[in-house]
Amino acid sequence: MNNFYSELGNLSLKQLRAFVCVAETHSFTEAAAVLNLSQSAVSLLVRELEAELGLKLFDRTTRSVQLTEAGEELRPTATRVIQDLGSAVSEFRGLAARSRGRVRFACSPVLASLWLPRVIGAFSERHPNVTVVLRDSAGGEIVDLVASGEADLALSVPPSESPFVREEPFLTDHLALIYPRSYRWNRRHKPSWSDVTAHPYIALAALNPTRHFVDYHAMQANVRLKPAFEVSFVWTAIGLVDAGLGVALIPGHARPIVEKYSNVEMRLFEPESIVRPISLLSHRQRSLSPAAQTFSHFIREYVKR
Repeated sequence: MNNFYSELGNLSLKQLRAFVCVAETHSFTEAAAVLNLSQSAVSLLVRELEAELGLKLFDRTTRSVQLTEAGEELRPTATRVIQDLGSAVSEFRGLAARSRGRVRFACSPVLASLWLPRVIGAFSERHPNVTVVLRDSAGGEIVDLVASGEADLALSVPPSESPFVREEPFLTDHLALIYPRSYRWNRRHKPSWSDVTAHPYIALAALNPTRHFVDYHAMQANVRLKPAFEVSFVWTAIGLVDAGLGVALIPGHARPIVEKYSNVEMRLFEPESIVRPISLLSHRQRSLSPAAQTFSHFIREYVKR
């Protein structure tokens, strides 16, 4: 290793850039303009390189500058060194950019409080200089945040129905029925549409994407739902069920919330083929920032674990 450094001597990147630029332009004057240096500075750099190598690289006349045989041999090597170093610098600058900055992420309040904290915690350990700005919003608002550029990425139930938003399959979640413990269903009982229609139905509000999902599958099953109550948030629906006011269909990933209520039971809804997809949203026409790209890659890998 010591021999390697000693062989480089006082060779510098500036000298190589000056040499290559003069070789390409056949002019010290034009090379000086390209490099934003004086002509004398370019001449000095080339002379220093020639002295360092012990070779004459150019034949200079008053009318032209031509490469010598040694210069012709050096030119491709010097060009490759400059290009390789430039590529390496760009790569490391990109790495630095991906390791700092800010990413704006939107999702439902349930995901924001239950699933996302673990993800953000793991991400922050690996990328402590990237700030995650979290927007917990309702389904329609989530799509609008991405479409308007206020959020870089988001999780939402498809379809987004926006020409400006790209959707990628990300997670799946089962629909679940929650009901008061006082119903005392046996362990083998599998909740179905008849259980929804036989009891007061607590529906999520029309803007909630889970509501759209439920209504679609009810229509496919020729079931007409008549809500006794409509609420905006899953927490509110669980609270009404806890008070014994009826049943509700909610995302299965809300189980940790349900388990905090002593009077609420939760079972996966039948048929089991009713699976709720969750998409990763981004803007179709805007490129993600390096920080947002890093976060996007991280959460994709996280869900594979």
